Amino acid sequence: MGKQTSGITQKILCVFTLIFVISAITVAVSAVKGETQGENATKQEDNVTEPENNVTEPENNVTEPENNVTEPENNVTEPENNVTEPENNVTEPENNLTELEKNLTLPEINITDPETNEIIPVSLVPPTIGTNNEISVFNEPTNTTSTVNVGPDAGGVAVSPDGTNVYVTNVNDNTVSVIDSVTNNIVATVDVGEYPAGIAVNPDGTYVYVTNIISNTVTIINTITNNVVATVDVGESPAGIAVSPDGTHVYVTNVVSNTVTIINTITNNVVATVDVGECPSGIAVNPDGTYVYVTNIISNTVTIINTITNNVVATVDVGESPAGIAVSPDGTYVYVTNVVSNTVTIINTVTNTVIATVDVGKYPARIEAVGTYVYVTNIISNTVTIINTITNTVIATVPAGSAPAPAGKCICPLPIIKPRPVANFSSNVILSVQFKDLSKNATKWYWDFGDGTYSTERNPLHIYKKAGNYTVKLKAINKYGTSSKTAIVRVCTGR
Repeated sequence: MGKQTSGITQKILCVFTLIFVISAITVAVSAVKGETQGENATKQEDNVTEPENNVTEPENNVTEPENNVTEPENNVTEPENNVTEPENNVTEPENNLTELEKNLTLPEINITDPETNEIIPVSLVPPTIGTNNEISVFNEPTNTTSTVNVGPDAGGVAVSPDGTNVYVTNVNDNTVSVIDSVTNNIVATVDVGEYPAGIAVNPDGTYVYVTNIISNTVTIINTITNNVVATVDVGESPAGIAVSPDGTHVYVTNVVSNTVTIINTITNNVVATVDVGECPSGIAVNPDGTYVYVTNIISNTVTIINTITNNVVATVDVGESPAGIAVSPDGTYVYVTNVVSNTVTIINTVTNTVIATVDVGKYPARIEAVGTYVYVTNIISNTVTIINTITNTVIATVPAGSAPAPAGKCICPLPIIKPRPVANFSSNVILSVQFKDLSKNATKWYWDFGDGTYSTERNPLHIYKKAGNYTVKLKAINKYGTSSKTAIVRVCTGR
């Protein structure tokens, strides 16, 4: 048995030896053949010739598509541009709420929108809020200042040219108080229209003009007799008012009508109505009477009117919610308070361009230009900012003890239209097609959407401008070549 096993073992060893010898001979033969291939054959560690060098590389024989492909980035219509976002069409009430409305209880009226018959709540900011109901009357001829208490119901304030009388509209009892600036005593009370607001005195001090917001009228008072001599119908919700330097015309801002009414003071008739921006408020006339400047609270602009033609000659963008306005004594600059931006915009009247913006206090409302200084009353800050008009810089900020009141000009209240929700939306049919690449071995893609636009994205989302059948071509690319596929894509609205 042991001999039989030994014989089998010997046979197995012989077989393995034979296989080993055959393998060695095969390797030797291969090595000899490899040496005869020439110097172009690349030897690897195991003496096996790699086939890569015997294969013709396709790079030089394949036309690279990169230079022939127009990059589509600028030609692809992004879907965002075709969709109208409704957010921009909705008036956000939060942005129109002011800190002033949250902190102060203001007089309020309701105005009916003539187009929709909606009730619009309007608050008026009295010019003396934050100033202890006092104004400082500056008499330029005598260079003296006196302080006058105008009472808690003041809407607008105006001072006679000689500084002796102060005229105050009382919004709660529909009257105008005439106050002696020396004694601080009320010497007369005149009944006017409903909810009197703005008030101005003509240059020679003989007449006072009062805007009545609810009555939509201007009341004219003779200052010698303190009697009403005329009532003129104007636009809807008149507020701001100014008199020309020669006293021949009165200019009135109509908050709801978005107009300025021009009254001839000789005939007491309306001679023109000028369309301006949205929610016109403050108004001022330059010293030579050639131009009128109007602040438009919602439009964030200043409208400039030529008084000879009664036409708008320019509109200047300013800060957010412009309200108060004043013209420099020489007429070269206009100063505008922006109650939400908390800034003063300075306009060059020769070029009608903004030359500076000055940061002031919170909710700047009243503004007056006296000499080489501008005085700004900041209602929430309860301060007065003083600006040097030569350098256009703030030189001081002082507690608001009283509001400055140059003779003849209106210290008018500022109307604030409370925000109402405005429901609105838009829609647009989007003809979009989502393409999905199913190519194999591609490293680049070139889509021709059949409408003159292209893309190099792998799975592009394309927006077509109109429905129809489009021939779409996809070119798949790698470094060894290109492959194309064309198909008809039907784009429809789904209706």
